[in-house]
Amino acid sequence: MTVLYAGLFTIGLIALSIFAQVMIERSARNSATDELATSASVYDRLWQERERSLAGAADVVARDFGFRSAVASNDNGTIESSLESLRTRAGVPHALLVTNEGAVIGDAGKMGSGLTGIVGGLQSDRRDAVVAVGNRVYRIVTAPIMAPNEIGRIVFAVPLDASEMRGLEKLFAIPLTAEILTRTRTGAWSNGRLTLPADIGPAVTNITTPAGPSFAIVRPLAAPNGAAQAALVLRYPMARAMQSYRSIQLGLVVAGLAWLVMIVIGTGRLASGIARPIAALDDAARRLEQGDRYEVPIESQDEVGRLALSFNRMSLGIKQREQRISHLAFHDGLTDLPNRVFFQQSLDQAVARGRRLHEQVGVLCLDLDGFKSINDTFGHPVGDALLRHVAQRLLQIADGAMVARLGGDEFAIIVPEAGDLCRSRRLAQAIVDIFSQPLQAEDQTIATGSSIGISMYPADGRDAATLLKNADLALYRAKQDGRGKFRFFEQSLDEAARKRRQIETDLRVAIHNGQLQLAFQPIVTSQGEIIKGFEALLRWPHPERGMIPPVEFIPVAEETGLIIQVGEWVMHEACRVAATWPEHVRVAVNVSPLQFRAQGFGSIVLQALSASGLAPNRLEIEITESVFLEGETGVLQILHMLRALGVRVALDDFGTGYSSLSYLRSFPFDKIKIDRSFVTNVASDVSAAAIVKAIVDLATALSMETTAEGVEDESQYAQLQAHGCSTLQGYLFSRPIDAMAAAHMLASNKIARAA
Repeated sequence: MTVLYAGLFTIGLIALSIFAQVMIERSARNSATDELATSASVYDRLWQERERSLAGAADVVARDFGFRSAVASNDNGTIESSLESLRTRAGVPHALLVTNEGAVIGDAGKMGSGLTGIVGGLQSDRRDAVVAVGNRVYRIVTAPIMAPNEIGRIVFAVPLDASEMRGLEKLFAIPLTAEILTRTRTGAWSNGRLTLPADIGPAVTNITTPAGPSFAIVRPLAAPNGAAQAALVLRYPMARAMQSYRSIQLGLVVAGLAWLVMIVIGTGRLASGIARPIAALDDAARRLEQGDRYEVPIESQDEVGRLALSFNRMSLGIKQREQRISHLAFHDGLTDLPNRVFFQQSLDQAVARGRRLHEQVGVLCLDLDGFKSINDTFGHPVGDALLRHVAQRLLQIADGAMVARLGGDEFAIIVPEAGDLCRSRRLAQAIVDIFSQPLQAEDQTIATGSSIGISMYPADGRDAATLLKNADLALYRAKQDGRGKFRFFEQSLDEAARKRRQIETDLRVAIHNGQLQLAFQPIVTSQGEIIKGFEALLRWPHPERGMIPPVEFIPVAEETGLIIQVGEWVMHEACRVAATWPEHVRVAVNVSPLQFRAQGFGSIVLQALSASGLAPNRLEIEITESVFLEGETGVLQILHMLRALGVRVALDDFGTGYSSLSYLRSFPFDKIKIDRSFVTNVASDVSAAAIVKAIVDLATALSMETTAEGVEDESQYAQLQAHGCSTLQGYLFSRPIDAMAAAHMLASNKIARAA
C-alpha cells in the first residue's frame, strides 16, 4: 500500500513538475523575449546615435575650409594631421580619407585598399555600413567632402571585435552576450564557435551554444550593397533566464519531497494499521484451517477492528460447531450416550488395556422387553422419553462403567473387572431388578423389563467385534429363556448362531430353487372318521442334509422376514392343491404373526383364492394368540376382512396363551384347536381332561368347532370322543402325506389307522 500510494504520488509529482517546468520555461521565454526585444531596441538607438555622433564629427572636419583646401591640393600632411586629430576626438581606431580617385589617406589597418571598393559601393544617401574583411568585421561611417562638389569622403572604420562587444554588453540592463557572426559560403551565420541557420528570423528563438541553451535574437547588419555580410547576435543564457525561477523550482522540489515523505510515513502507518491486523487474520485463518483456534487481538474500533471481532466470533462458532459435530459423531442424539462407533473404539481400548494388564473385561448388551409395543401403544414421544429415562438410570447404577446406546432400545456397557470378577454379574442383576419395576415417562407408568447378554474378555473373545457379537448372542438366549433375565455367553450359542446363519443361507437358496414342499395331514370327524379337511404343513427336503424339521427353519424364517415370502407360496400352493379335492373338503393353512400383520396379507389370500378357483369357505386360516400381543385393533380389522370374504378362521394352540378368553370375546372364531399339550395327557391326567372338557363346552356354547391336535392312541381318541370334540388330527389317523397320497386317500375315503 505504501509503495502504491508513494508511486502514485511520485507520478503525480513528476507530472506536476513537468507542467510547472513547461510553464516556467514559457514564462522565462516570454520574459527573455521582452528583455531581448527591449535590448534590441536599445541597441538600435545606440547604433543610430553612434552613427549620428561619428557622422557629425566627420561633417565638422569635412566642412572645414582648410581641410577641404588640403584635400583639394593633395596636402597629405595636413590631411593626416587632421584625420589623426579627428580619430582621437571621435574615439575610433581608424579615421581615413578616400578620394574620388580611390586614394586612401590614413591608417586603414587590415582593411587595406579594399576600403576604396567598400566606400564606392555605398549608395549616395547611405553614410554607414558593416563589412566583413577576412575574418574581421568593421562598421564604416562616412561623411562627404564638398568643394562644392564631392571630392572625397571621411571614413571612420570601427572594428566590431570582442572589446567592442564587451562594451556593448555593458550598456544592457540584463546580462546579455553580444557576438558578431559572418556569412559562410553555405549562407549560414558563424563565428567559429557558434553557427546559426541562414533562415533564422528576427524573433527570439532558442539556440544551443557550447555554454548551453540560450534565448537569442539576431540582427543582420546592413552591408554597403546587397545582402548583409555580418549579423549581431544578442544571447540570453537560459540558465540565467531561469535563475529567477530557481527558488520556485526548488520550492516545488522541496514541497514535493516533503509531501512524498509525509505520504510514505502516513500510508506506511495506515498500511501498518491495516496490513498487520490483516496479516494476523491471515495467520489465524491458516491456523483455523489446520484445526487450531486462534483469536485475533482487537486494537481498534474501525472496520478492521470490527472485522477482527467478526472473525473471532466466526472462529468460536466454527470451533463450537466442530465440537458439536464431533460430539454428535460419537454420541447418540436422543440420550447423549456414546454411540456404537464410540463404544467400539472404547471397547478396543479396554481390550488392549486388559491384554496389557492381564485383566478381564465384561461386555453387557441389553434391550427393553416389548419396546415396540410401547411405541405403538403410547407413541414415539413417550418411547423416546422412556429411552432417555433408561439411559439416566443406567448411568446411575453403572458405577463408572461406560454406557452406550447402540441403536433403538439396545444399550451396551463396558465393565472393567480389575480385582472384582463378579462386577458384571452384579451389575446385570441390578439392571434386571430395577427395570422389573414400572417406569415413569411423560406422565405415563410403563411396565417393561430388560434382557441382558454378557460376554467376557478373554474367555469369550479377544477383540471388540467378537465380544460384542457374543454378548448379543447371549442376549438372544436370555430373550428365548423368557425375558427379564441375563445370560452369559456359552460356546454353544455361537454354534447355534452359525447354524441359524447356515439355515438362513440355505433357506434363501431353497426358496429361489423351489425346494420347499407341502405335506397334508387329514382332519377327521370324531364320529365315523370322515375326512373333513387337511392341514397344509411345510416341509424342506434339503439336498444334502435331508429333511429339515420345521421347528428348525420356521423360527429362522420368522426372524429374517423370509416367512412372508414363504407364507405367500404356501397359501397359493395349498389353495391350488385343495381346488382338486371334493367340495366338502377344506384346507387349513398356518399363518405366522409376522405374515398375518404384514401389509397386503388380505390381497395375498384373495389372489390365492382367485388363482386357484377355491371357494373361500374351503380355506381355513389358523392363527395363534401371539398375533394379538402387539394390539388387537389391526388384527380384528384383518379378521373381519377375512370373514367378509367367507374365509374360515381358527384359533390355534388354544389354552397356551395369557388371555385366550378375551380373544374369543373380541372375535367369533370358526374353530378352536386344542393344543397337543392337553391332548397328550387327556387319558391319564384328570386336570388335562377337565381342561379339554371345558374348552369343548366353551366352544359349543360359542357355536365354534373344536379340533384336537396330536391324537396318537386309542385312549386319547376315546376321551376326546367322549368329551364331544368335533374333529381330530394326529398320527393315530395319518402322518402328513404328499398331495398325491392325499388325493388317493380322498378317493378311497379310508383312513390308514395306526396299528
